[in-house]
Amino acid sequence: MLLGLFLHGAVSFMELQVPWATRDRSTHVVADAFISFVHTFRMPVFFLLAGFFSRLLYEKLGPAGFARHRVKRILVPFVVTLVPLMPSLYLLWRWGNSRMGPRTLPNLGMELPSLEPDRLPVSPGHLWFLYYLMMIVALMMIVVPLARRLPLDGSRRRVDAVLRILVRSRLVLFVMALPTALTLIPMVTPTADTPVDFIPQLRILAYYAVFSGFGWLLHRQADLVVEIGRKLWVPVVVALAVLAPLGILGDRLIRGGAPWSLGERVAALYLGALFSWSLVLLFIGAFVRWGDQPRAWVAYLSDASYWCYLVHLPIVVALQILVAELPWPGALKYGMVMTVTIAACLGSYQALVRYTFIGRTLNGPREKAAPAPVTP
Repeated sequence: MLLGLFLHGAVSFMELQVPWATRDRSTHVVADAFISFVHTFRMPVFFLLAGFFSRLLYEKLGPAGFARHRVKRILVPFVVTLVPLMPSLYLLWRWGNSRMGPRTLPNLGMELPSLEPDRLPVSPGHLWFLYYLMMIVALMMIVVPLARRLPLDGSRRRVDAVLRILVRSRLVLFVMALPTALTLIPMVTPTADTPVDFIPQLRILAYYAVFSGFGWLLHRQADLVVEIGRKLWVPVVVALAVLAPLGILGDRLIRGGAPWSLGERVAALYLGALFSWSLVLLFIGAFVRWGDQPRAWVAYLSDASYWCYLVHLPIVVALQILVAELPWPGALKYGMVMTVTIAACLGSYQALVRYTFIGRTLNGPREKAAPAPVTP
């Protein structure tokens, strides 16, 4: 969630022109590289964890309790946030584009919404991932009860045994990249497209369903999570080996070079999926290995991250527009945008959310720490 703040804060500083409210005068290729890197694994990690903890909740609460929990934690925040979010983003996009003037944008997996009032599409904005998570949850509510009525115990045991072998041998990277690559075939680039409207895109749903399904299967053998934190050099080596050829192919696509041959397209799709899985397991494995001890500040940021992500985008975009024409270094402006955004998000969380009904809806109840006793 918090990586999303830093990702969106960097968009206006990209060298590549993208459908965003503004483009800073101080662009740098480092912003492009950072966004491409984070985009490769951030949402896949989210959907993998969503699948893992969905099964935990399903087993703990049962089908009805699971449905109520998902409505409270996902549907309600999604709808309530969307009401003020869309008008504010519409106004910010109009403001930013009025200062920039017309521009030609490449088609890189995200269309530029119309800014005309009578053609303004209804969009989930940066909350699109909650929209697709709700679709995946709905599929779970249908598929899981049906599957459990069928005599599939033997098949489940075989699937679990194969998964255990794959995770322990680290071959899971190469195997899971295969179905993921298949879902990338209809994408514009060798990574997941970003939806801009409420029309469900099967290619995007299928892509993230692969990660959610893996997370669900992983929870059936939750002890395997420890294995992900071991031998982290494997995903590091795989990611580094894949990076150069994938970068060459992607750069040619962005710059409009010669079309890919069939072999190059197959290679790009598989390498893109392999790179994503390497970073996903490296990210999760790093936290399993070095973040397994309770830390109060980490728990606090974890609680605050949902609220911060819901409300951050209008703040980020407004600040980006304000600093876009200042003749200052891009790194300085980016630091200013992120400092003010994080301060506003965390401050509002502490003052208005953490110990209120909003916080209970997002994260469950949180109790204030009792004051330390005063020694007479």
